[in-house]
Amino acid sequence: MKSKFASLLLLAAAASQLGSTDCGQVLRDPGFDLWCGDSLCAWQLERGNIARVPTWDAGDPGVSFVGDDVAIAQLSPVTSADGTCIKYQMITNIDDNATVWLNIDVEGDGSFEYKQQVGASTWQPVAYHLYVQAPFDGIQFELAKTGPGNAVFAQIQVTIDDDANCSSQRPIIAAPRPDGAVCGVDSDCRSSLCSASQYGICESCDSTLGTVCPSGQVCGYESPTSSVLAASYACVADGAKQLAENCVLDEECATGICNGVCSTCITSAGCPNGETCGQAWTTPNADGTVRSIGPSVCAPNSSLQVAGAPCASDDDCASSSCVGTVRSQCDDGRACATAADCPFDTEPNENGLQNGPCNTVGVQGGSCQ
Repeated sequence: MKSKFASLLLLAAAASQLGSTDCGQVLRDPGFDLWCGDSLCAWQLERGNIARVPTWDAGDPGVSFVGDDVAIAQLSPVTSADGTCIKYQMITNIDDNATVWLNIDVEGDGSFEYKQQVGASTWQPVAYHLYVQAPFDGIQFELAKTGPGNAVFAQIQVTIDDDANCSSQRPIIAAPRPDGAVCGVDSDCRSSLCSASQYGICESCDSTLGTVCPSGQVCGYESPTSSVLAASYACVADGAKQLAENCVLDEECATGICNGVCSTCITSAGCPNGETCGQAWTTPNADGTVRSIGPSVCAPNSSLQVAGAPCASDDDCASSSCVGTVRSQCDDGRACATAADCPFDTEPNENGLQNGPCNTVGVQGGSCQ
C-alpha cells in the first residue's frame, strides 16, 4: 500500500501539466545575447565549438558554429497545457556547404521525433509551424550543423501560436514516454503502465494495480530523470535507500522508516531519553514561509548524538561532525547536482523558463563521528 507520500508524487505530476512559458515565449535567450565567458548561458553545447560573432548589425551578436560537427540545445518546459501549435522563426547566415538542422526531442529524453533542415540563407528570416500532439511535458530544441561551411544564428524565436495555424501540419507524436511523463493510456508509456491517478504519469510499477516486484524489491519511489518529468514508482531494492533519500515505503529505507524521505523516527515516541522527533532541516519559500522536505530525526540540531549515531547535519552530533554524502535538493525535494536538474519556475510573476534552485541542505546517509 502506498504511503501518504503518494500525494507528493501526484502533486509533482499535476505541476508537470501546468505549463511554463514566458508570455508565450518557449526559449530563453532567443537572440543568443547571454554569454557566460565563451559559452552561451542558456544553451548547452553538446559537441564542437561556438563563438560569439557580429551579425548584420555589429551591435547585435549571434552564435557561429565552429567546425564540421557542432550542436547546441535547450530544454524548454513548454507543455501541452501551454498549447500544441508552436511557431519558430529563424534569422541565419548559412553557406551552401553547411548542413544545418533543427531537431525536436519531445520530453527531452534523447529521442528525436522531428528534424527540419534549415536551408542556406544570408540573414533571411524563415518561419515554420509545428503541431505537437498532446500530452507532453517539455521539448528539447537542438540546432546542429555538419560540414565545413559557415553557419551563424542571429535569432530563433519559438512561440505558442493559434491552433488554427497548425491545422494542416502533420502531428509530431512523442515516442513512448519515460517514467514520470504525463500519459493518458498505457500505450503512451515505455513501461506500458500509465497510473490510474487523476493526473496520469508513466511508471514502472503500481502496487494498487497488483504489480509484483521481484523478490527483495518493493514498488517505491523513482527519482525524476529530467527537470520536466515528475517522480514516479519503480521496483527498488529493500533497504537500499539512505537516511534523507526520497521514499514511499518503509521497506525502501535502511532505517526502516519512511516519512516522505528515509527517517529515523515518525513521532517522539520513537526517540530515546525523551528526545523530540523533528525535521532535520527546513527550506524557505520565496514568500518567506518555511516548508520541510527533509528527514525526521531524533533531537535535530541539538548536538546530542554520539559517535555512530545517524545524523543529517553536523549540528546533530556532539562532535559537530556528521559524515556522509552532501545532500542537495530542489524546492520540490528531489535530489539534484545542479539547477538544471530542478523543475522550472511555474509561480505567477516568475520566469517560467528558468530552472528553480538546487540547494545544499544537509547530509545524506550520515553518521556522527
